[in-house]
Amino acid sequence: MTHMDRTGGRRVPSVMRAVWLVALLTISAAACGGSSKKAASGPGGSGGDGKGSGSVIYEDQKGGYGAGDVTADDGGTPPQDVEPVVDQPPPGDGAGKRPEAPRPEPLKPPGNDLTPGQKAAKVEAALKKGMGNLKGGNLDGAINEAKIALDADETAVEAMLLLAHAYYLKGGYDDKAEAILEIARKNPEGANKAILWMLLGLIYDRTPDGVREDLALSAYEKACDLKDDYVAAWTNRGAIYLERKRFADAVRAYEKVVSIQAQTPRGHTNLGSAYRGRSADFPSDPAQRDAFLQKAETELKTAMTQQPGYAPAYFNLGLLYLDADPYPGMTDDAGKLKRLTLAMKYLNEHRLKGGPKADPRVDEYVAVAQKQYDKEQKKQDLKRKREAEKKKEAAEKPQ
Repeated sequence: MTHMDRTGGRRVPSVMRAVWLVALLTISAAACGGSSKKAASGPGGSGGDGKGSGSVIYEDQKGGYGAGDVTADDGGTPPQDVEPVVDQPPPGDGAGKRPEAPRPEPLKPPGNDLTPGQKAAKVEAALKKGMGNLKGGNLDGAINEAKIALDADETAVEAMLLLAHAYYLKGGYDDKAEAILEIARKNPEGANKAILWMLLGLIYDRTPDGVREDLALSAYEKACDLKDDYVAAWTNRGAIYLERKRFADAVRAYEKVVSIQAQTPRGHTNLGSAYRGRSADFPSDPAQRDAFLQKAETELKTAMTQQPGYAPAYFNLGLLYLDADPYPGMTDDAGKLKRLTLAMKYLNEHRLKGGPKADPRVDEYVAVAQKQYDKEQKKQDLKRKREAEKKKEAAEKPQ
């Protein structure tokens, strides 16, 4: 897809691109509010901790950019625009020699007076300091260092990514961050950076009402294509699949997540939710259905083992037991009551561990589980009573 410069479609000379970028960095952008509405669903739904509970993230420790990725712009000095020469009229009546027009000063883009080596060193130093600020939470410091790098070299893709990343994390500057990323995207180096697509995905994903979720999914997929071990991109990609009930795709995404990073309660929880959803795809194949249900149980319990206080795992395990009827290994009368008891147990534990962040539907699901339990208990009591009556009648019959 071709993206034109915001100048009516005309390509901007390099010096003007520099001026435009500097101007862009000084304009106050409108806030882009809203948040993802993705969350774990109820019985029969997709489950998972969902993007509403925090799986829209950028926390991939292996990704990103650093001083080691900085490259110098050794392509020489970009073309320079100059002021037009204005002819001066001859003095007096025009007699005599016409004076020579003064030689104009060339307009220099920022950093044009630096040698390629000096430019590279300045960019690298600013990026190193800026990344330190970003990791330390000093977003304004990261923004300032990114601008210093761009002042030295307006084509420095790494500086654009750092700047966009800091603006995204700062909040309220999504429009500005997106505009910077679009500039970087036009550079082949930028278009091949996985983090560029990850950041674009996050910005699209944060658009209110999910109106750009398709773009977000495409961006996460592109990030994964460029960086196969990008945990955050696979996580967010899988969350959209879960919401859309594309359970087979969600399974592949989260199996990839846990294969890259085994110690991930979020990943195991979401994989458990994907397996639970996938089980519903086999209504006429009990063996396949049961296999996916048992895989779901294993993943959710793995998440609890890795992080005993991870509330979404308890919520999803409670939903698993509540929703899956019959449950493998719990098909007799005692098993049915055990399944509902486990559903209530894990839903109540979710409430305790989640505290104020507990899913607001947990009380509703506990009530549903209790109602089903009471109904099943009554049914079994009646069954036992009838069996006892039959035995009594048989014993009282004359031989």
